[in-house]
Amino acid sequence: MPSTNAEAKRQPGLSAGFASITRWICYFGIALILLLPLPVLYEVVADQLEQPPIWVFETTGYAIIMIAFLASGYGLSTGHHFKVDLLAQRFPSLAIPLATLSGLLETAFGLILMISGSMQAYGAFEQDMRSDTLLAVPLVWPMLAFPIGGLSIFLQGVAHIMKPNVGAQAS
Repeated sequence: MPSTNAEAKRQPGLSAGFASITRWICYFGIALILLLPLPVLYEVVADQLEQPPIWVFETTGYAIIMIAFLASGYGLSTGHHFKVDLLAQRFPSLAIPLATLSGLLETAFGLILMISGSMQAYGAFEQDMRSDTLLAVPLVWPMLAFPIGGLSIFLQGVAHIMKPNVGAQAS
């Protein structure tokens, strides 16, 4: 059965490719983390000069939300997300089926988050929804955290289905 061997060889590569995409999504979150202190520092200095900006608190809050969702798939890929593996430890023969089930649940959750988040962001775009602050941020931008995070979780779930992750322990 050559097609089965070829398919088995492709799956780890495809799985690694999906994990790589989630890693790059996380790198964007890391860039936001590195940039996050700059507006806060600006706010502190401007506040001391009695010229407090109206935009820092709101935009940094949106950035923190985006960071959490961008890192979600990568956290699943590295095992840094919480994990309950009592059954797998008690019944080692169930470890791979349980890991596959976990991947299916991750995939389903990521798909739901991606679809519903996309619909929510699109609705905010269509209705030109804006925040109720002086800055009036178009809410489509912070709402994009949901479909992007959903994509990351979805891809990592597919990677876990293709290559069940039974050995990674959460820290």
